[in-house]
Amino acid sequence: MMHRRRQILVTIGSAIATGGVVSLNASSSVASSGDASFRVVAPNDIELTPVNAPPIHVETNTDGYVTAITPGGDRDGVNQYATTRFEDIIAVTNVASNDLTGIYFEFEATSDTLPPETLTEIESALQVTAGSTPLETTGESGDDLLAVSDDPAVADGTLESGDSVPFGVQVNLIPDSPPGTLADLPGDDYDVDLRILIDRP
Repeated sequence: MMHRRRQILVTIGSAIATGGVVSLNASSSVASSGDASFRVVAPNDIELTPVNAPPIHVETNTDGYVTAITPGGDRDGVNQYATTRFEDIIAVTNVASNDLTGIYFEFEATSDTLPPETLTEIESALQVTAGSTPLETTGESGDDLLAVSDDPAVADGTLESGDSVPFGVQVNLIPDSPPGTLADLPGDDYDVDLRILIDRP
């Protein structure tokens, strides 16, 4: 079977370096010191909406669709020397007429000042979650959200037209707890892209 692969790009602004996190709703963490704004770009047949009402740590347009993720802007942020998990905070909705058969994630950190090894450490500290389960976020070779999630909408491993599945993010800042290697996010300017790769028949 031939698949058509699409990408959604979530761009995380450099303000993440001051303590923001890729997240929307933390269960237990200290207040973030940073105001981050992550631009969200999605294809027309996929929509990203906040799970929380009213939206927490996200900006939405007048139609209610997520246009930016803004961790640190309200409520809780990231703990140093800890894993901060933001469970099931964004819903991916299939608004096309055919099924969605796979959702994969990957992080890419870029900077004009940080060395490649530090960027790799930042990427390793960030993971997408299905409920409380962290996913391998290595693109097509990583975990498929539709296969890992226990949401009833994807019980058969597909997301049908009109259905939604939530995902979250965690930040692992425990240095001796793989895949994380950092005790804190760097203070230098950098950007992080969360790419969402989508399979359809």
